[in-house]
Amino acid sequence: MSKDKYENVGQLIEVFQRFGRADWRKKTMWGGLKPSEIRMLICVKQSNDKGIANTNVSEISKLLQVTSPTVTQMLNSLIAAGYVLRSADKTDRRITEITLTDKGEQLAIKAIERFQTIFTGMIDMLGKEQSDQLVGMLNQVFDYLQTAQVND
Repeated sequence: MSKDKYENVGQLIEVFQRFGRADWRKKTMWGGLKPSEIRMLICVKQSNDKGIANTNVSEISKLLQVTSPTVTQMLNSLIAAGYVLRSADKTDRRITEITLTDKGEQLAIKAIERFQTIFTGMIDMLGKEQSDQLVGMLNQVFDYLQTAQVND
């Protein structure tokens, strides 16, 4: 193996560290909500848009790839802030249904529009070809990192 092949290892580490430290990931967003809470509102909205009238904690957990207790914690915060309603399923009271309030619906729409604007701007900056390459490479990197973690 050529030494030149690995000369940018340090640069790769640095760029991933920069993403990890990025302010846009950590700061609270509209209404003082965390990015994870915004993602949950979007998740519920997209489920509703796909015809799933009332989604539940386990579905959200799968979609967001986080544990059910994490979803429950976010849910409690969003309920307290008036963005989400929780109710028992009419046929099985063990299941909790999650729906957006009007306030939650409006914020989810606003967030989706903002993300669309950010990423269409990125495509405008990079161009179609580089954007397609970026998507492909990021998927490859994700798959590799998943595999590397499993093999440790």
